[in-house]
Amino acid sequence: MKNVNTLIYLKSRKNKKGESPIYLRITVNGRRKEKSLGKSISSKRWNTVKQRGKGNTEDIRELNKFLISVEHSVFMASQELINNKIQVNIETLMNKYLNVEEKGHMLIESIENWNLRKKALVKNSTYKKYITSFKHVKKYLMQQYGLSDIDIKRVDNQFVSDYDYHLRTKMNIDNNTAIRYVKTLAAIFKTFVENGWLDSNPFSSYKKTKVIKDVVSLTQQEIDVIYKKDFGNKSLERVRDIFIFCCYTGLAYCDVQRLSDTHIVQGMDGYRWIRIKRQKTNVLCDIPLFPIAEEIIKKYENDNSVVVSGRLLPTLTNQKMNAYLKTIGDLCGIHKKIHFHMARHTFGTTILAANRSPIETSMRIMGHKTTSQTRHYAKISKVMVEEDVADLRKKLKKRNQSSDQGNMNKAI
Repeated sequence: MKNVNTLIYLKSRKNKKGESPIYLRITVNGRRKEKSLGKSISSKRWNTVKQRGKGNTEDIRELNKFLISVEHSVFMASQELINNKIQVNIETLMNKYLNVEEKGHMLIESIENWNLRKKALVKNSTYKKYITSFKHVKKYLMQQYGLSDIDIKRVDNQFVSDYDYHLRTKMNIDNNTAIRYVKTLAAIFKTFVENGWLDSNPFSSYKKTKVIKDVVSLTQQEIDVIYKKDFGNKSLERVRDIFIFCCYTGLAYCDVQRLSDTHIVQGMDGYRWIRIKRQKTNVLCDIPLFPIAEEIIKKYENDNSVVVSGRLLPTLTNQKMNAYLKTIGDLCGIHKKIHFHMARHTFGTTILAANRSPIETSMRIMGHKTTSQTRHYAKISKVMVEEDVADLRKKLKKRNQSSDQGNMNKAI
């Protein structure tokens, strides 16, 4: 049984008769609610320890009988909740004691309230993901149950399993994204449990594993083809330049979009660096400005949109950039599906990892929180294997030559 305590006590304020109102306080697992009992008494006639009136007069006997009945009613209310397999928390117990019919917590209504609270706490991009997840839940309810909302108590293990199946089959959502949507809902239900609305989280047994996808990036040859291509179109050229800039800096779209002079600093090595906190993680990056990136900044320093915005580069919306990049890929004969975030992948693999940048250095440059994130980009490529084997061949050849020379000297 839950840890239920009652306290009958006097409020410090006094009425016109000089008496203090008598209150009931119910506490369940540290959470409490208070209720006036509609009676009052002089503090001189009150026993604080026994929580009863002092004396043996008729009015005191009647008062004490009433107080005993109050305590008994609280006890019986808690027993009834237990017998009916209803969670005993401060809300359910107080409602049962007062004979108030408890209003159920509806799923969609509760999610909407959760989203509103989150809106003030998270970044806009994260909030949009919550909204997308919320839309999938609404669609599922209508398709599966023909309902616009249901009580959260109707969400059980079968609901979770069916919702996951719905995302993967009816919505054709890939494994990793489906897991993210389900776990977003699981996080909301965790708050429901914390609020005392549910005994347990029906998502606690949900066990699905994300598939670690290979990072798709451009090779150095592909970067060079895009960089040197004459498109004969100003819009394509701008998008190409910003994409190449990010191939040599590793900046994500949201970070290059807000890049300004304030983010450029002079390093101790005498070169210019980008120092910026990633919008996604708020982690500081120290990014060297390589010559190609410097050239691109200089190219647009007098561009009207750059001058007006105060930014370093004339970015478009992410959607438009990706549409142009598809065209750029086609014109350059590159069969990979090029999107803007591929620039960051390319920086991590082709620029840093392939050139043997130490993990710790790459981690700082890319603004990762852990080295495991950086290692995801630093997978050994075929080119790196061939280069390493070529070096190994040279070492073995040199060693064999030394060994043969030593044997010849001994023979002489």
